Amino acid sequence: APRRPSTFLNAVALGNVGAGKSAVLNSLIGHPVLPTGENGATRAPIVVDLQRDPGLSSKSIVLQIDSKSQRVSASSLRHSLQDRLSKGASSGSSRGRVEGINLKLRTSTAPPLKLVDLPGIDQRAVDDPMINEYAGHNDAILLVVIPAMQAADVASSRALRLAKDIDADGTRTVGVISKVDQAEGDAKTIACVQALLLNKGPKNLPDIEWVALIGQSVAIASAQAAGSENSLETAWNAEAETLRSILTGAPKSKLGRIALVDTIAK
Repeated sequence: APRRPSTFLNAVALGNVGAGKSAVLNSLIGHPVLPTGENGATRAPIVVDLQRDPGLSSKSIVLQIDSKSQRVSASSLRHSLQDRLSKGASSGSSRGRVEGINLKLRTSTAPPLKLVDLPGIDQRAVDDPMINEYAGHNDAILLVVIPAMQAADVASSRALRLAKDIDADGTRTVGVISKVDQAEGDAKTIACVQALLLNKGPKNLPDIEWVALIGQSVAIASAQAAGSENSLETAWNAEAETLRSILTGAPKSKLGRIALVDTIAK
């Protein structure tokens, strides 16, 4: 008999089209497997069930299909997802319910989480029942992704309002400020980002933890090309260093992918 799968340790990304949700989840996975793009690459919910396997190389991804395991590359997985999403979009699925895509992956790089990549909440395909199906359970972690360039307008963020409706006390919501590298040199925006990281944002904001990341993981790309096994760790540390150089007044504990994993764990 079908039963609702466990929602424990689900992390659900909420945000507008182009906010950088898929890039943030790719950073968590440690591989660029999810399609990304400014115009809404994610047109249906994608659920990635991650199992941590320390025995694998940091460059390996194993796709589980039923009881079979198959090694795959990040690019082949990403292109396969892109094909599935574009076929779903062209088949007129907007008139009915958008079917989700489920993946089960084993890697040595990702935390043992189930990541849910929802389409941008400003798309027609996304409605309240879809959001509640994935984010409404009282043990799901909400990742509200806001691009750094929109930090000044964070008080009007629909994603934050949705998160507050679902998680009134803010105990399972994490604010993720993405694409901080794109705001470098914009003093006002950087000041707004630092205020959020120091919990000194607008008074009407929910009291949640904030973490800052750079854009689509340059870190991942450089790590995949490098020969060394610890290159991914090096790249994540380099990301944190870059953020420290841009956000000089922000706490180190809120900068970069490693900080995001720690915050989710808390």
